[in-house]
Amino acid sequence: MQQGICKLCLQSKDLLDSHFIPAAMYKYIRAPSLKNPNPSVVGRERTIRTSKQVTDYLLCAGCEDLFNKNGEKEVLKWVFNGNNFPLADRLAVAHPHHQFGENVAFSAADIGIDTDKFGYFALSVIWRGAVHEWDTPWGKSTVLDLNQAEDPIRRFLLEQTGFPDEVAIVMSVCTDIYSRGAFFMPSRVLNFQGTCFAFLTVGLHLMVFIGPETKTIREMCCVRSPRRLIYQRDCSKKTIEVYRELVMSRDAQKNKTS
Repeated sequence: MQQGICKLCLQSKDLLDSHFIPAAMYKYIRAPSLKNPNPSVVGRERTIRTSKQVTDYLLCAGCEDLFNKNGEKEVLKWVFNGNNFPLADRLAVAHPHHQFGENVAFSAADIGIDTDKFGYFALSVIWRGAVHEWDTPWGKSTVLDLNQAEDPIRRFLLEQTGFPDEVAIVMSVCTDIYSRGAFFMPSRVLNFQGTCFAFLTVGLHLMVFIGPETKTIREMCCVRSPRRLIYQRDCSKKTIEVYRELVMSRDAQKNKTS
C-alpha cells in the first residue's frame, strides 16, 4: 500500500495496487501447454509474452470493493475462463429476442443475466482509462477523454447517483475463438460520429457511447433498453483489425526511426 488520494472517493487513504483489467483475466488467457505460458501482449512497439499486469496505486480498499461487488465478480463468472464460456452456453439454450444481419439479440431479463453489473463493469474500466495514465508493457496508455461525463460516471461508480444520462452500453458475446482468447485495453472508436469507447475482455465486447447520440442507441443498451439486450456475434473481424492496426502502427514507427 501507499498513501495518496483515491481517484474514486477523492479521499486521502491507503491505496491498493489496482488493476486496469481484472487480474483473473490474465490467468484466463495463459497457455499452459507452451514453454512460456504468459499472455501474448501486442503493442505499438513490439509483441511479447509477459507476466506483467497493468497495475498502479489508484483506489482505496473500499472503492476496490465497490468495483468487485458491483461488477467484476459477476462478469468473471460469465466470461470465457480458458475452458468454458458460461455466458455463451446460456445463450445457446435461450430463445433469441430478435435478429438483424449477423447480430442475434437476447433479452437478459428473460434469461436471468444481471446486465446492470456488466454495465457497471464497463464504466469502471472506461473510467480507469480516463483518470490515469497506465504503465503498460508497451509504454504509457492513452488517457481517454470522457468530457463532461467523467464526474457523473465517477459518482455512479461510487453509488452516489443512478446510471448516468447520455450514456449507453452495447454488450456483445463473441462467437469466434480469436476474441475468446484475448483482451484489449479500452480505446476510442474513430469511425463513430459521436464519442464511443470499446474494449474486449475474453469473449465479451463492450462499447460505451457517451453524448446526445446515445438517444438513438438506448434501445440496444444492456442497461437502458426495456429487455436489457445482449447481442451475440462473430467479433473476429474487429479483433483481427485491432491486431493489424497495432502491428502496422509498430512497423511504420520502426521504418520512421530506421
